[in-house]
Formats: sequence, structure tokens, C-alpha cells
Amino acid sequence: MSKALIQIIGSLIACSEGVRDDWRKVTKWLEGNLKTLYGDQVEVEYFDLFDANGPKLPKDARLPVVMINSEVICMGEKISIPLIKKNLESLGISRLKH
Repeated sequence: MSKALIQIIGSLIACSEGVRDDWRKVTKWLEGNLKTLYGDQVEVEYFDLFDANGPKLPKDARLPVVMINSEVICMGEKISIPLIKKNLESLGISRLKH
């Protein structure tokens, strides 16, 4: 069975009310959806930009950075579920049969 590690790197977002942790929240929501579709074939991790144990970023990185199996699939854009699904399926990750 193929497996995929999805890593999302983001940071806090400044707003008029202070700071928000939107990308972390979106990552948690995404993880739930992907686990429902793909089960244990996917693992999702979120890292803050300043986490010491986070993956290495490309020099021209723009947040959020979305990586699958250490390969950057997008950066500086919305976290796209259709793009992530397309990449997972190209890696041989199949949806669970419910």
C-alpha cells in the first residue's frame, strides 16, 4: 500500500484583532477530510515557519507551503484540496471504498 506524507508550513496571520492561526486550523480540517477519503494512506503534519523540526523550505518559499513526500506542490496560494487529491492519486493513493 502506498503512503503519502503531507506537510504544510505556515505562520500566524496578523489582523486588526491580533493574530490568527488560520493555516493550522485549515490543516486540521484538511487532515480529517483526507483521512476519511484515504485512511491510513495519508499522514498530515503542520509546521509553523519557525518550528525547529520543520521541513527545509525552498529559498523562494511563500507561505503556506504544501509538500507531499518532501516535494513542494504549491506555495503562496490557498491550500487546495483538489490539487492535493490530484497529487495523491498520481502517487497511487486510492480512495477508500465505503
